Amino acid sequence: MSRSRHLIIRSVLAVGIILFAFNSTFALASQPTIVLTSQATPTFDMNRLAQPPTVYPPAQADNGAQAYWGMCISCHGDHGQGLTDEWRASFGVEESDCWQSGCHGSDAPLNSFEIPQAGVPALRGAGRLARFSNSFELFTYIQQNMPYFRTGSLTSDDAWALTAYLLRLNEKEIKNFTLDEVNGSAIPVHHRVRLPENEVPAALLLVGILALTAIGWNARRSTDKPPRPNFFHHLHPPAIPAGQSRFRYTLAAGGLAVFLSLVLFITGLLEMYYYVPTPDEAAISVETISTLVPFGRLIRNLHFWSAQFLVVVTTIHLLRVVLTGACSGHRRFNHLLGLGLLVIILLLDFTGYILRWDVGIHWALVVGANLLKTIPWIGEGLYRFVVGGSEPGAATLTRFYAWHIIGLTICGTVLIFWHAFRVRRDGGIAVPPSSIRKDRERITRFELLNREAFAMVVSIALLLLFSLFVPAPIKQPISSVGSITGDSQAPWFFLWIQQLLQWGDPFLFGVLTPILVVIALGLVPYLLPAAKPEELGRWFPRGNRLAQVITAAILLSILILTILGAIPKWTN
Repeated sequence: MSRSRHLIIRSVLAVGIILFAFNSTFALASQPTIVLTSQATPTFDMNRLAQPPTVYPPAQADNGAQAYWGMCISCHGDHGQGLTDEWRASFGVEESDCWQSGCHGSDAPLNSFEIPQAGVPALRGAGRLARFSNSFELFTYIQQNMPYFRTGSLTSDDAWALTAYLLRLNEKEIKNFTLDEVNGSAIPVHHRVRLPENEVPAALLLVGILALTAIGWNARRSTDKPPRPNFFHHLHPPAIPAGQSRFRYTLAAGGLAVFLSLVLFITGLLEMYYYVPTPDEAAISVETISTLVPFGRLIRNLHFWSAQFLVVVTTIHLLRVVLTGACSGHRRFNHLLGLGLLVIILLLDFTGYILRWDVGIHWALVVGANLLKTIPWIGEGLYRFVVGGSEPGAATLTRFYAWHIIGLTICGTVLIFWHAFRVRRDGGIAVPPSSIRKDRERITRFELLNREAFAMVVSIALLLLFSLFVPAPIKQPISSVGSITGDSQAPWFFLWIQQLLQWGDPFLFGVLTPILVVIALGLVPYLLPAAKPEELGRWFPRGNRLAQVITAAILLSILILTILGAIPKWTN
């Protein structure tokens, strides 16, 4: 009995030892599996998750790499491959299935987001980013739709940085270049472009050559023998009174206006080779000219600033003519021609402003055009004729382009030649008759042409310098006319009209008042006393003092209204 009891006890102990050993072995065997559920696959390179190194100074794409690592890498992969099986397998077991994990499926919690079952697209490789043709389209999509879990939270700088980084991923990055709203539409997504060489050294060299030419010309012209008259000499009378060519009297405004018109004509022709007059391509083609075309930025700047200076110079010329009494008698009609030319210049500037087709033209395209509707009886028909339909669109751009390069240009050219012909026919710039003129000095047409050429060389040198360092404005393209947002401001030469519109009725202040201003300036020499013949050739003759006061008051009022319109409006 005792022996049987000991046998039973030994058997129980043996079974217990066996069970304990089996349990320990099972626990040891299952322990690695438990650890693996909370760690990445051993073959996964953890360096792929490391933050990109900091670069100083960082390029735009370097900033984009940091933003991509912080917000995009989990879904789009460490090198833009997308949410592939290989990339998901690098996650923990409980996270590798994004749709069944309880975090990113249809039952995603409020603090998470659902990943589409179609997966997350790759951002790198052939055929990727196919919906985007240029960097601005890619930037717009990123800013409006990313990141997926916090849509619309990206700043403009972050969105541009991510755009630059995606170009780098696809080997389309442009070194030492910063993407923005001004140039983004000109930079394609699917092929790499090469920026033109820096145009500043070549332009500065040209300015230096022009300066040396002017100095040498000025030093030699008094010692040169008169050459045989050429075509340009025959455009001038054989000799003119010296007073007609003195800068302190003429301000060289008329000649400078002709020169600026010539610059506009040449640069405009060059821009026509690249400009595309369609709503989808207009602003992009302007950005392409400024960004990718060799010397394109300089040509566009020359064209833009010549147009702005032409408005100023022509206005000064008009004021000079009145303040010297040079619009009386048989010169009155030429005064009307000059005033009409100023109106044509303003319309050319206005239509050229529209051709940019960017978000900055809102006032001109919408507010300015709508002023036509306020004209009684003919307003609606006139609006449709100008705009090309019931609202601005593709037909509007086509019509403004046609008016700019054909209609208004032809009218302006005719008026320039007609105005110059009348100046020649009326005896040149107004001076006292030879019978009562004290200063009888005269200069030949050779000397006159030399002075004009010297002034032209100096003017183009100064214009080149200004255009090199002051860029012409351009903003992001218009996606649709109805989507234009932001501040609405008229072009600077119509700011005075915009200011008037704040005072009341659009037709009275936006249409009728400008027309009355032009009529008043045109009737000044017809209705008011003229300067006496002996008073010509000097500033502020007494005979037409009233005309001087009225003209100066009108132009001064326009200047004040323009300044008021340019002052930012601060609102609470």
